[in-house]
Amino acid sequence: MTAPVLDERRKEVLRSLIELHVESGEPIGSESLCRVLHRALSPATLRSMMADLEALGYLDHPHTSAGRVPTDEGYRVYVDTLMGPGSLAPGDAAAIASELRSNEASVDRMMERASQLLSRLSRHVGFVLAPEIARTSFRHIDLVSLAHPRVLVVMVSAAGLVTHKVIEIEERLTPSELRACANYLNANFAGMTLGAIRARLLELMREEKAQYDSLLKRAVALGNRAFAPSEGEASVYIDGASNILSQPEFEDVEKMRALFRTFEEKSRLVRILNACIAGEGIRVFIGHENPDPDLRDLSLVTAGCGREGEEAVWGVGVLGSTRMEYAHVVALVEHVARGVSDVLRGLRS
Repeated sequence: MTAPVLDERRKEVLRSLIELHVESGEPIGSESLCRVLHRALSPATLRSMMADLEALGYLDHPHTSAGRVPTDEGYRVYVDTLMGPGSLAPGDAAAIASELRSNEASVDRMMERASQLLSRLSRHVGFVLAPEIARTSFRHIDLVSLAHPRVLVVMVSAAGLVTHKVIEIEERLTPSELRACANYLNANFAGMTLGAIRARLLELMREEKAQYDSLLKRAVALGNRAFAPSEGEASVYIDGASNILSQPEFEDVEKMRALFRTFEEKSRLVRILNACIAGEGIRVFIGHENPDPDLRDLSLVTAGCGREGEEAVWGVGVLGSTRMEYAHVVALVEHVARGVSDVLRGLRS
């Protein structure tokens, strides 16, 4: 259904009311609006316009106050048509670039730092969702012997992401035999996505040659375990969950418990965030637009990333109260996404 078209005066009233509410956290009355609008409209006229905006579903009227607060629909109109371009505080852009570059030696550390920057500069929850391993191009693998039957697998993606897993093998292999298997896997599968590698390994297991070539047989068996999918393959870096505790909207203990359960269930959180970063560019989910019921009192601003022609899609974002400074948060998310992309691009070149 198409949203009603607002005239310029009602747009200005809605914009001003939302920005006052974001700043104060309190319901906004006609007298406060009258002052911020420099008395261009009388309190009586403003009360009439606020009643109109409430009837359209853009404002709500708390029972305990004479003022109004924005609804999810009101915030949506604001984000889509009313808010101006956002900006970062002086020095923040340079600080973001510097801190991300200083951690580029470890992609994991760099992504963790990005989530911390998002949290600190937004005062909400910052997150970075790394690419799903199955959709990431593989660069290198090391196989390290632990106490039999355990072997440590260290994989490096084309973007520099490092993952570790421990597998168990039936045959007792020496360190030199493990190196030979790793060399075979590196020589034959580097540059392929893990999904494609898994498919090729299944083909090799069916071929007769693998039954008679001992190195190939061992390498295929090890590769099948090393590249097997793991639960919750995508990594998510989260920082600032405690910021939500400082928001007056979240004094309800049950709401907080439900929210923190979502943060603790990694696989569930990854599914939610993957749904929100699909495609590229900035997306804003406000309140009930969020795909998970436990996030319906929050807003989520995401940037889905991944250059055209690359399967791996990752993203960054901010999760916080619907009463957030949307223009600033959108600018921040865009800037951090660009900074992380620049670091990853440099690692690939």
